[in-house]
Amino acid sequence: MAQRSMDIATEPAVSARGDETRAQLLDAGMSLFAERGFNAVSTRELARAAGVNLAAIAYHFGGKQGLYMAITESIIADVGGAMLHHVRGLADGIGRAGGDRRALSRLAAGLLRRLITVFVADPGRKRQMAFVMHEYTRPGEAFDRIYETVVEPMHRTLTAVVAAARGLPPEHPDAIIGAHAVIGQVMAFAIAEVPVSRRLGWGAVTPDRRDAIGAVIVPMVLASLDLLPDEAT
Repeated sequence: MAQRSMDIATEPAVSARGDETRAQLLDAGMSLFAERGFNAVSTRELARAAGVNLAAIAYHFGGKQGLYMAITESIIADVGGAMLHHVRGLADGIGRAGGDRRALSRLAAGLLRRLITVFVADPGRKRQMAFVMHEYTRPGEAFDRIYETVVEPMHRTLTAVVAAARGLPPEHPDAIIGAHAVIGQVMAFAIAEVPVSRRLGWGAVTPDRRDAIGAVIVPMVLASLDLLPDEAT
């Protein structure tokens, strides 16, 4: 009986160590894969960077691919949680706006500010976006998951905004291309802000500087859609 009590007492400690090991591998994997991509990172490097035994990768994730997909799912959960509720609300708002261009302007401005808030000036998200960029250049299973769960819903909603603003059918090719161009203006600061930071003498994109970026990007994008901002945007 005493031995059984001791066994039960040790179970939470073992579980906590397992959770810690898993978290260390996810963190190390995010950094290494973001920097170099899947193929250029070995399991030995992953284990060494995480400070764990090599066998822990197979134990917790079934191997390097399993770890990679677990990181992918963590990105989907984080970015999806930050964006998709807003995106769903925006989709409903487009229908309610009808042809009201001031309402469309407010919706577009709100989405742009949300994108900037989520993706700019957050070091953790920069790491996530660097990870995703590797999938963009060589799409695989992880890209399919990211696209289906996060990218496509966001892209479709922004396409609907562009289409409504320009009087196009919701899935018109010009609206899809326009939506992609809008996303690119935000992502240029999310993953490639170094040139403009150097030009401006910024050491890093702080929240105040992120707001300064939004103050320029939002009216520029609205103007490109013939949506003029007013005091409500």
